[in-house]
This record gives sequence, structure tokens and C-alpha cells, in this order.
Amino acid sequence: MPESTTTDYPSRAPRFTLASAGIALLAALAFASPAWAQTAPREGVDYRIVKPPQPVEAPAGKVEVIEFFGYWCPHCDAFEPAMSDWTKKNAATVAVRYLPFAFQSAHIPFQKLYYALDALGKETELRRKVFAAIHGDHTLTGDANSMADFAAKNGIDRKKFIDTFNSFSVQSKVNRANQIAQAYGVDGVPELGIGGKYLLNIAAQTIGSADIFVAKARADKKS
Repeated sequence: MPESTTTDYPSRAPRFTLASAGIALLAALAFASPAWAQTAPREGVDYRIVKPPQPVEAPAGKVEVIEFFGYWCPHCDAFEPAMSDWTKKNAATVAVRYLPFAFQSAHIPFQKLYYALDALGKETELRRKVFAAIHGDHTLTGDANSMADFAAKNGIDRKKFIDTFNSFSVQSKVNRANQIAQAYGVDGVPELGIGGKYLLNIAAQTIGSADIFVAKARADKKS
């Protein structure tokens, strides 16, 4: 395999921590009261305008939503059920795609895991199991052998997984993911990139706040 050109990101603290905020707070953000949901999002605090706007891959009639996330991130693990429910509810109007992010080189194997599972047609099926194996029973680590063991345990041919994991195609997708994250200015996960124009800090907003920016992105298309 060609030598990796993936950017080695400096280590940075997540945008918010479960240790300080607690799982209860994250649940409250996902199912907030109407009063909280009606609070107007604040530019520079709750969201940022992406400059310049980024190209999107949504089909006609839909707004692209990118979740910048990491399997390694406990906040992404806690947020995933709410994001999954929101995606299903809005399937007719949004096109959601997931972009694995790395703060540091130790996170890169998890990016490769995402793209390997995706290439094998297993990512959506195994997403919750991946999070559970990392954050629940702690049987899945950033070691490639651990990931191959996980794949084999879940019905994927071990050699096929390893070949895919180490493929040029997967590495290229990792490199491209890092470029997109940099273009959006991602500095915490999970975050939502909406319509190529807005980056939503979901640590400060409910998942329902994404509806506001989907509507804004749709209006931007018409203007």
C-alpha cells in the first residue's frame, strides 16, 4: 500500500465531556423542553457559517446533512440513537452521510474501520455494535487485529476485511474525509454540516435544531 499522506491532527479535547455534563444532560439535549427548543440559535456559539460554502452530494430535492463523528467518541456513541431517529423521520427531505473524524493519529484506524465496513456493505448494520464494542464491553480497540476479530465475529471474512481495511481506496477516503472536515472547520464531534453552509454544534442544541438549518439551506437553494 502506498505510504499514507493522512494529516496527523494535534490532540484536542472534545467539545463537551460526559464526565462534566453527564449522560442525563445529553439525553435532555436530545429530548429538550419546548422552551429550550424555541431558543434562537446563536451564530458563533451554536453554529457557524461555513466559508466558503462546500459542495454537496445530495440528490435533487434533498438537503445534505453530514454528521462528523468518531467511533472512538463517547459523545457520538450517546448521540447516535437520537441522530438515527431524526434521520428516519426526515428521510424524505434530507440526505444524511457520515464522515469519520480524527483529532489525532490514534483515531485514524477508526476512520479506516468505518470506510472498510462501508465498502463491504456492513456499516449501517453494524454501527451500533461497533459503538457498543468500543464503549460498552471494551472488546474493540484501535488495533487492526482487534478490528479484524470484530469483523470476523460479525460474519465478515477476515482476510477480505483486512484487505479492504488496508486498501488504497479506504486510505484515499480517509484522506478525503480529513480534507472535508478541514474545509468545514470542524473542531469538535459530533457536529452537523448542513447544506454545505452551516456547521451545527449539537452540544449546544437539540437534534431538532437541525430542522432550522435544513429549512435555511432549502431556502438558500431557492433564493
